[in-house]
Amino acid sequence: MVKKLPYLVLFLGLAACHKTEKKAPPEVLRPAVQEDGRVIVMPNDTMAADFRTIPASASSLVADLEAPAQVAATVIPSRENPSQNLVLFNDAELASHYTQLVQHKINIRTLEISLARAKDLATNGAGTGRDVLEAQTQLENEKISLIEHEAQLEMGGFPADLLLKAKAQTAWVVCEVPENQLTRVKKGQVCKLRFTAYPNEEFTGILQAVNEIADRQTRMIKLRILVQNGGGRLKAGMFATVRFGVAEGNFLSVPQTAIVTIQGQDYLFVRTKPRTFERRQVTTGQQTGQSIVIFSGIRSGDEVVTENAMQLKGISFGF
Repeated sequence: MVKKLPYLVLFLGLAACHKTEKKAPPEVLRPAVQEDGRVIVMPNDTMAADFRTIPASASSLVADLEAPAQVAATVIPSRENPSQNLVLFNDAELASHYTQLVQHKINIRTLEISLARAKDLATNGAGTGRDVLEAQTQLENEKISLIEHEAQLEMGGFPADLLLKAKAQTAWVVCEVPENQLTRVKKGQVCKLRFTAYPNEEFTGILQAVNEIADRQTRMIKLRILVQNGGGRLKAGMFATVRFGVAEGNFLSVPQTAIVTIQGQDYLFVRTKPRTFERRQVTTGQQTGQSIVIFSGIRSGDEVVTENAMQLKGISFGF
């Protein structure tokens, strides 16, 4: 037993050493994020290969921009006053503003005559300066009231002069388009309409105006379209679909999967080196099939990430 003791001690010592040895944890590979998330560098080629790219290229695209629409107003002859056509609105509030606008116009003409008479009487000693002042005050108050209704109609997309000079047997159709599509339409452009009431017919309209105000919540902008309404077939409130023939021309385009959106801004990622990806803010245009037109932010030949772009979005923006 004594002779075997050294071997036993040696065995126990080796066992103890073996137990105390610990394996180092595997290295965690993480992308390097630079320039406040604008540049992402992958640690190796394997991780970089997960983000496939295609070169941005120019192509000739043609597409239709469609939007739901509604007949906002129609114009019919007035039986009582042939010199002033009637405008029938679908919106009761706009109808009220228009009615009061017309009434204020009539009142102003009457008060202008009264003011001229008061001045003439005062000049000839048959009236007083107070009569002139009162007539002037009434006229100014009427003009102020008129401006209020003009402003409300303008915000609704119908300038006062347009309504007062409206021709009978016409109709106005209103639709909305996203603000990022606004560059694809322009005043005077011809468009096609199909109404729910007449599904087998196609009407032609002219884009008469683009509203000056975008909706704060939806970021949509109203368009006003003039349509001929012979026979009075179109009625205020009717629903329609309006289609703008949009010839995109020779523009850069990328697959829809390349675009990521943060707080209303569009971005995509470009591979600038084998392991390096750069975030670019872009201005997008019309979507045609699975492609989206890019107006600015990239150049032809840039290697755009089309697969797993959402992962780069999370790395770049920190979520």
